[in-house]
Amino acid sequence: MLAEKGDKADIENPERDEQRKLDGTRALPIKNGNKIVLRGRSWINDYASNFPEIVAELRKLPVEACVLDGELTFFKKGTEKDVFMSALVKPETRKDYDVKMMLFDVLYVEDNDVRQLPFSDRREILEELVPKGLKHIEVVKTVTGKGKQGYFDELKKKEGEGVILKEKQSPYREGERTREWLKVKNWKSDEAVIVGYTQGEGARANTFGAVILAQKDKNGKWRYVGKTSGFKDSDTRNLLTKMQKLKSSKPVIDLPSGVTVKEWVNPKIVAEVKYYEKTPDHIFRFPDFLRERTDKTPEECKL
Repeated sequence: MLAEKGDKADIENPERDEQRKLDGTRALPIKNGNKIVLRGRSWINDYASNFPEIVAELRKLPVEACVLDGELTFFKKGTEKDVFMSALVKPETRKDYDVKMMLFDVLYVEDNDVRQLPFSDRREILEELVPKGLKHIEVVKTVTGKGKQGYFDELKKKEGEGVILKEKQSPYREGERTREWLKVKNWKSDEAVIVGYTQGEGARANTFGAVILAQKDKNGKWRYVGKTSGFKDSDTRNLLTKMQKLKSSKPVIDLPSGVTVKEWVNPKIVAEVKYYEKTPDHIFRFPDFLRERTDKTPEECKL
């Protein structure tokens, strides 16, 4: 189940509960006897072998079988500060971080399909299912009634990403994006697909200057939504390697006047960008590259 974009006014709706929006990788833990799978949202990756500590604790759950939903999240050691890292990150890269499976929903328990139950009921089931005090598994805190605006403001001060608002009566709609779940961020960000890059100048003459971004319109056609830079050196090297493998000889989108491309790229790489606002033509104003999103598909990048 996926969330639509909401705004701060939605926080005060008494029919919605509030949970922290974590900056991690979406994953569904599946327990079947002693077998544990941590399935990525695209249903391609199984992250279980990367996180034996989480697998060991999932085996302790007091049921024979269940399917849960949550976020694989890295925290700076000894803090609650979440830091985005790929679930496929190498062990030596994450040595200074704690990893947790942050759970926020349940789909099945034993032979019972609970997806049609209200979210408030599923949350209670999840809290009863997961023992407190585990080191690598935790149920995401839920704020109900008064105090939701205060919790949002508290997360903002701590530079948290934002919150997810969930209708108390909402069922779990698998694979759907619906306003029954709303994401409210502390800043504006969106995902777009890289379809090309520009010529770099100065120190970046041998790499690239900016990446050209596109999203799909309602007819499924790629549309120009802007270009962005603001890369770390490591981002520049990694992206250039990937883009060079995806070079295309044909234009992927129509470019506005004044924008030139050095190389076109097949629309496979999803980037998250932070921006000030969008123009009426859906162009990002003052975008900055945040990170590559390997957990999202190009088809999800829509106007």
